[in-house]
Amino acid sequence: MPIWSKSFFILTIALFTQCQTNHQIYPHISPNISIKPTYENNKIIDQIIEPYAKQLDSVMNQVIGYCPTFIEKQKPSSALGNMMTDAILYASKKAGYSVDFCVLNYGGIRSTLDSGFITLGEIYELMPFENQITILKIPSGIAQELQNHIINKGGEPLSKGFQNLNNPNKPHYHIAINDYMANGGDGYQFLAKAIQRWDTNIKIRDGLIDYVRLHNPLPLNFNERKL
Repeated sequence: MPIWSKSFFILTIALFTQCQTNHQIYPHISPNISIKPTYENNKIIDQIIEPYAKQLDSVMNQVIGYCPTFIEKQKPSSALGNMMTDAILYASKKAGYSVDFCVLNYGGIRSTLDSGFITLGEIYELMPFENQITILKIPSGIAQELQNHIINKGGEPLSKGFQNLNNPNKPHYHIAINDYMANGGDGYQFLAKAIQRWDTNIKIRDGLIDYVRLHNPLPLNFNERKL
């Protein structure tokens, strides 16, 4: 049995024993066990995982599109951010929602896209979270707060149509974002003052996958989008 397994087993028995008595439980600090290049995998665990790993690889290596060139996130905007927000805007409208534009948070983009074929696994790396698309109807006053917040953050991924945010004749806007932002994450607490909210139950990742599959090769826009 590997050292870490023995330690875990002993600690589990110790805690279980203590829980069966009236004795007070004290925290147990164990030393860190470093994993060295010479560390050998547990063959039993490898045998259990192997069939699932093969099945997962066959799914994640599935090609769903093509990217003309390497793209990464940048501020105030980037081709990657432009593509992702355009994709979510597309997914929102495809689902029947009236949306002026999409805003995503820079920190939510977790990877890059290399040139060449795009696999399903790459989209999971790009958006590993389970966030869904949320549509908010916000008044012009909240729209101004949104604009100021994006400027103060040095930029955020913005879709086409974001110029509508500066339309003085619009009393309100419909924006597509992720539910993390709609719930006040990343400093967007002011969005709680939205007039209406629709949780679409469409995951951001699923919207991206659908967009990539339907737009091949992937359309890229390198024009800077900033407020």
